[in-house]
This record gives sequence, C-alpha cells and structure tokens, in this order.
Amino acid sequence: MMTITGFGRITKDLELKKGKESGCVYVNFSLAVNEVISGKQKVTYYECTAFGTEAERLVNAKAKKGSVIQVTGKLGTSEFTRDNGQLGYSLKINVHAWSYIPNGKKDTDSSKDTNNSNGQTPDQSTDEHHEDAGDTTCLDDEPF
Repeated sequence: MMTITGFGRITKDLELKKGKESGCVYVNFSLAVNEVISGKQKVTYYECTAFGTEAERLVNAKAKKGSVIQVTGKLGTSEFTRDNGQLGYSLKINVHAWSYIPNGKKDTDSSKDTNNSNGQTPDQSTDEHHEDAGDTTCLDDEPF
C-alpha cells in the first residue's frame, strides 16, 4: 500500500452519501493540488473518497468548494477511456485522515457558518488531526 499526504483545494461542495449495499456513509470529492515546476504552475487533481466517521466529520466541518485541506490516505489509480478512445488514468486517494490548512484569510461575512464539528473555524483547527483507523465497516466500499 502506498500512503500519500498532500494538501490542496476542494473543487466542489461536498455531499454525504450512503452505500447501497453496506449502508456506509461516504463522500467523494476532487482535490486540486498546485505546484510549480520549472517556473510554471501545474495543477494535479486527485479523486478522493472518505468513509464513515471521516466523511461525516468532513461534511459537518462545513468543508466546501475552495476549502484548503490536508489529506492522508491510500494512493491508487483508476483507468478510464477518453472520448477519443484513448486509455487514461486518474489518481485516487482513499482518505484516512484530514485537517484544515489555514489560508490566511478571515471570512468577514458573519452570516456564514464556517465552524467545524468542534466549534472552531477552519483556521483554528489546524492542530486537530483525526484518524479513524478502527472503522473497518466500509472497507468493502473502497473504490480501489
């Protein structure tokens, strides 16, 4: 198993879902990771899935499109066929743990609820690290 830790921005708002057979809750999301290579900006997208308690925690923390998070999990790939018939690959992360990364900006709109499940704003919760390694009820639902 290859473990990866990285950080990036969530590309769309999250939706908690429930597995049809197992009843396990999960959330799928894309993580855009920026890097500079030879002076040029490059973005790599990772398709991420969090299960069980981690999925609930991510959604309850109000993580959304644009939120910067750090993820740790199992790295894998998935094959797909492009519209032109060529074979392509996507990078996938089965998220075992995550945490907010402060972006240095404060939300000035007090009507927005940006608290996570501990009542802290994302900028305050960076020391929080949670790993639900004991939750194995969803392992059959892993996408890879």
